[in-house]
This record gives sequence, C-alpha cells and structure tokens, in this order.
Amino acid sequence: MHKIVFAATILTVITLSGFTNRPEAPKLYQNNMSYGYLDKGDSIEFRFGEQKTIKVGLMEIDLDKRRADIKQVNLAGDFNGWSPNNPQFIMKKKDDKLYVLVLSKKSIGKKEEIKKFKFVLNGTYWIEPPKEAMNKITGNDRNTNLYVKL
Repeated sequence: MHKIVFAATILTVITLSGFTNRPEAPKLYQNNMSYGYLDKGDSIEFRFGEQKTIKVGLMEIDLDKRRADIKQVNLAGDFNGWSPNNPQFIMKKKDDKLYVLVLSKKSIGKKEEIKKFKFVLNGTYWIEPPKEAMNKITGNDRNTNLYVKL
C-alpha cells in the first residue's frame, strides 16, 4: 500500500516538475530577433540575404563570399508542400544582397496559424535558421524551421 502511494507521489512530482516528453511551446511573436520576414499587416514580406553567414546542414558559409553563386532563392514551407522549386515562390532580387517575396496572409493560411518555412538556394541548398532567430521551431522529425504567425 505504501509503495503505491509513494510511486504515485513521485509520478506527480516528476510530471509537475516538467519532466514530460512534451516540448515547450514556442514564443509566438515578431520582434527584432524574428528572422526571415516582415509582417506588413495583410501580407508577409519574406526576406533573405541580410545575414553575413548562412548554414547549410552543418556547414557554415560566408555569404558575402558566395553571393555570386546564388542564381535563385525560393521559399518553401508547409503552405506550399515544402516544394523547393515552385515558380510561385521564387524570390525577387531587390538589390546586391536582398531577395524578397511578398505574399498575402490569406494565400498562405488562416489568421493566428503558425506557418513554417525555409529558404532554398539554387533549388538544392536548404538554409538552416540562424541560432539567434527567436522564430524557429524544431518538429518531431528533428528538422528546425523558421515560422511566422499569421
């Protein structure tokens, strides 16, 4: 009898102490550490190229030294089936460094939804979120993506 009560008490303490398998919910807001987009009210302006370095897999690359190698930047996310070559999601080169794509919020989801995304260079290289980005989330598949809250 004492063993059952003791075991139940331990289980309760462990559960209340946060030792569960559930991941902590991300903080869902845009601030100056949100990365990869600007909220424009009814639309989202996705942005790539402002950073100095990028990470592809485990390899860190000095973007300033490799900008000439970028032929195309695409946006891939859960709103387009993670398609790295969808022509509707090709970003436009704005200047020497910056690529942008403006999408209406309605075209990518419903109000208050969380939408995950990544940038894809030359149809092949999936860019990892920078470590300082506050708007990144790791899924059950262990992939880390950026996100935007609509």
